[in-house]
Amino acid sequence: MLFVRFTDVPDTRIQNYERLTFAEAVVATHDLHQTLSEEGMSCSGDFRLFDQKDEMLYRGTFTFGTEGTYPNLYHQVQDRVQRIRIKKEDNSKKMWLLDEIESETPDDYKRPSVKSNLVVSSTYQSSLTRLQRRLIYGAATAGILFTSLFTATQWFIDKEAHAEQVTGGEQAWLDAYDQALQGEESSLIQLFERKDRSEEEDALLADLYLAEGADQKALELTDDPILIETKLAGLDLSDQEKLERLRDFQVSHPTDEGAFDIAVLERNHEIVAKTKDVEWTAPRISAKVTAYLYLGDIESANEWASKTNDPAVQVKMDKYQDIRATIEGLNEKLKKTSSKDTSAREKIQAAIAAEEVNLETILYSD
Repeated sequence: MLFVRFTDVPDTRIQNYERLTFAEAVVATHDLHQTLSEEGMSCSGDFRLFDQKDEMLYRGTFTFGTEGTYPNLYHQVQDRVQRIRIKKEDNSKKMWLLDEIESETPDDYKRPSVKSNLVVSSTYQSSLTRLQRRLIYGAATAGILFTSLFTATQWFIDKEAHAEQVTGGEQAWLDAYDQALQGEESSLIQLFERKDRSEEEDALLADLYLAEGADQKALELTDDPILIETKLAGLDLSDQEKLERLRDFQVSHPTDEGAFDIAVLERNHEIVAKTKDVEWTAPRISAKVTAYLYLGDIESANEWASKTNDPAVQVKMDKYQDIRATIEGLNEKLKKTSSKDTSAREKIQAAIAAEEVNLETILYSD
């Protein structure tokens, strides 16, 4: 039998740290996800999946409500475990886990995932601290919990007052966090590497590794290539640097998400448009909309734009259609302009060229 423990779920309708059977966890996540969706709300929490001997088999973050991707825990675990590439010798354990979640989940909760109807909020990339914005990709996690000596709130509000009372060891942590906020993560990494870490601190360390370019170390901490690839795609890097790192990661740890994000950066619109089975974060939906616009499929672009409440996506749609209408009007005007009126035709052609530049800018304004 499988068991689940949730942590950091802000909604009291799911009890943190309570040991639930997998079936109970599926029902609980289904009910809360449905309730929050109807309320137009969302929240996230971490979970751990254990066997009877309390050996951890899988860990992840489940998002409930309007920003959620899966209707319940069964669908998330099944989807993620199936798509994670593992060593051949570990395949039997993977198949056992899939069999277990299948047998322990009530049939009524195995209906197809609601991925096709998801709505991804623009708050997926919420306003976080500078360190968090640099390190995490909001759609992949609910955020980073700073669970060592001080909370983030304490650092910003009480830093000066507290600095007078801290010990030398505590001051080292304060200094390291301060340096990390300024973009120098190495000291904080060293401190975390030397201590016994909680799982939340492992998550923070993984993000710090990514910021330092140590992608393999980040993966070793999470054992989740889809999560690490998604975080990589969200780092604040130049397109070329990001593309190189994604390509390197994809060679050793191929995922559908990796292929998609690489195609986005390569502007391979056909592949982006055809891709169906990835975790649809807000940036990936935006990229899907862009691909369909580039290919001239306005209907599909509108369909995908409806899957997110990110206002930037709708703004892009509106501006694109306005510019397309302007270009069509100018082309009609050009057709009606006499071939002998060279000056007028040149002005119209220049206006068309300018609008086409605007169109390209709109498509890639992200």
